[in-house]
Amino acid sequence: MEMIRADYEKADKEVIPAARLFIATALKKRYNMTEQEIAERLGVAQAAVSKYLNGKSSKKISEIKERIMNDERFNYYIEKIHERKENYVELCICTICRSITVAECKFSYADKLAKG
Repeated sequence: MEMIRADYEKADKEVIPAARLFIATALKKRYNMTEQEIAERLGVAQAAVSKYLNGKSSKKISEIKERIMNDERFNYYIEKIHERKENYVELCICTICRSITVAECKFSYADKLAKG
């Protein structure tokens, strides 16, 4: 049980912020969205988006973002997030988490949606 908790702590402190950094950066570059628009899509405060876009993330979070920046799978998610399609932020974060961790997530939002 400790191992699962440790994985979720890592996700909470590193993977989810890295995913949000990736999404915020992509939305800003591709669609020239404002920080407030990005914050609304991500469900976070505008100040958090400002922190992401101004490079005030930890080195570990920036490293994770770089690992996923060139992964073409996420272009589709970014487009859907821009279009305000429901659940795509969560799907993108789940997919990013799965792509950079070795542990299988038993509580994946993506799995819940797939199962209906």
